[in-house]
Amino acid sequence: MTGYLLMIEVDFEKYGLSHLAGKEIQNWDDSDIDKLIAAFVAENIAPAIPGISFTPQKIGYLLALSHCRRCGKCCLPNPNDPGHPEIIVSEEDLRRIAKHTRRSYTKLRRKARMNTDPTLPHMRHIPLPCMFYSKGDCQIYTVRPKVCSNYPIRPLSGEVGITVDVRCDYGVDIYKTILDYLRRGSEGWLFR
Repeated sequence: MTGYLLMIEVDFEKYGLSHLAGKEIQNWDDSDIDKLIAAFVAENIAPAIPGISFTPQKIGYLLALSHCRRCGKCCLPNPNDPGHPEIIVSEEDLRRIAKHTRRSYTKLRRKARMNTDPTLPHMRHIPLPCMFYSKGDCQIYTVRPKVCSNYPIRPLSGEVGITVDVRCDYGVDIYKTILDYLRRGSEGWLFR
């Protein structure tokens, strides 16, 4: 896709990437992308890729580009984002988790605080660090909440597109593969 513009909210000059300003993605090299990803991590930015629909098929394909290393970064509070120390869960998620762990649904529901965001009615929040993750092992991996199974991909707020959390190797792999598709001009299927 010639002339494709990514939404990049990083000060290129600050990170020694001034030469990328106005340069088409097809002309970026691997070291530029590595520096850009390091800047995203330093600034606590999940890079946005507009135009990719957040559909089960596309998310499934993107997630299959790599694999979760179970590093737990998504299960721990992000030190760069102390205002978001929780995992969004539905009542259905809580029921599945309670059944799977043989815990009381009522007690689990009490631990998950009520959501106050009007755009996410009937959702709750499990505090981070996640009570179901310990030393590389997720006790609820097979029944984990939707937000966890879609990680490191999230929908782009307010428009068609996605964000990819690049704090972990899984997200880095996915982001680099998407950029590689864009650099080669072979990404048409992603944007349909």
